[in-house]
Amino acid sequence: MNKEQLMKLNLQLFAENPPAEENEDTTNEETPPADEPEKKYSDADVDEIVKKKLAKAKREKDEAIKEAEKLAKMNADEKKEYEFKKLQDELAELKKKDAFYGLSKEATKMLSEHNITANDDLLAFVVKEDAEATKQAVDSFVTMFNEKVQEGVKNALAGKTPKVNTNAGPAITKQKILEEKDAAKRIKMIQENPHLFN
Repeated sequence: MNKEQLMKLNLQLFAENPPAEENEDTTNEETPPADEPEKKYSDADVDEIVKKKLAKAKREKDEAIKEAEKLAKMNADEKKEYEFKKLQDELAELKKKDAFYGLSKEATKMLSEHNITANDDLLAFVVKEDAEATKQAVDSFVTMFNEKVQEGVKNALAGKTPKVNTNAGPAITKQKILEEKDAAKRIKMIQENPHLFN
């Protein structure tokens, strides 16, 4: 390729708006946008969705009206007391969530010391009202967990002990087993004396 041919190449394939003179060689065909399948709802589906939204809006409106009526019936001191009680309840709820978060973090740390990975279900099981009860629950869980693991390991490792040949007769040798003509007897003898074939 000579230098002139290299310069004519349109190397700006991803340019936003190519210049008009370079656009002579290319065709201006617009590609139609890809039709994405639209989700179609039946009239019953739309009615159901609208009913749910209306019911939710009505419920929220009714709660707001009840709250407004309750506040309208109260005098200034009662309103202050009501608002104060409401704030106290919110504060208590937030403190409870914060305590649960802190105890969950501590329980996760205690469990990880024993190589146990804590998930939300486990934390819900071991986290209690205070730190002492949580520590006791974690210790109980770890003890129970370790016992069950040991029990599982013992069960997995338990097997049949090999049979020892207690025949008082002549000693069986590999040669005698191989000379046996009856296949069933030969297989039985091999199974009873695997040490001869190792």
